Amino acid sequence: MSIKGQEPKNFEIIVVDNNSTDKTSEIAMSLGCRVVKEKKQGLSNARNGGAKEAKGNILCFVDADGILYKNWLLLADKNFIEKNVDVVTGTETYYHKNPLKIVWYGLFTVIAYSSSIILKALSGKLYLTGNSLAIKKELFEKLGGFEPVVAESFYLSKKFWAQKNTKGVYIPKMTIKYSSRGFDKKGYLKTIAYWTFSTLKRRAQEKYNYLRNP
Repeated sequence: MSIKGQEPKNFEIIVVDNNSTDKTSEIAMSLGCRVVKEKKQGLSNARNGGAKEAKGNILCFVDADGILYKNWLLLADKNFIEKNVDVVTGTETYYHKNPLKIVWYGLFTVIAYSSSIILKALSGKLYLTGNSLAIKKELFEKLGGFEPVVAESFYLSKKFWAQKNTKGVYIPKMTIKYSSRGFDKKGYLKTIAYWTFSTLKRRAQEKYNYLRNP
């Protein structure tokens, strides 16, 4: 668990059991994690459920298959203090045993984050990456959490843009590597197309997890 090696150490690890049928809860508890049960199925419901139970005033969202850059939490903590912001967002990349597929899948990261940087430069609007995100709990609750739709990060970002007197920063080095199994299973271009059209249609997440899980 890459989270265990993060600094500073004053954090709790919450694992949300979203109706798992394996030994997720048992394994998580054996590793010292706090397990929260969330019966409402779906990615956003799981994230919101964990956020509600969190004791701290800063929420960090990381998906279960993520491998965090060694200073991910330290960079988040540093920027909250030094830049006095409400949100710190990072980067997601994909790992694969095939180097060519790392490059191929990496195109999504390059395009997505280049667009985010341009958006910030032109309009001052910061895109919030839902699975590489640190945000003040008070603000997250004010935004109403993640909506149960595909592209939940986009809709959270839209609500963030509507707020006044809130600030955020994007830190490229705050990288989390994720499994590319969704791309492998359904196809890279098909997955991108699904995300794009689902965002435009504001599609619910009922069938979303089939692209994220094996």
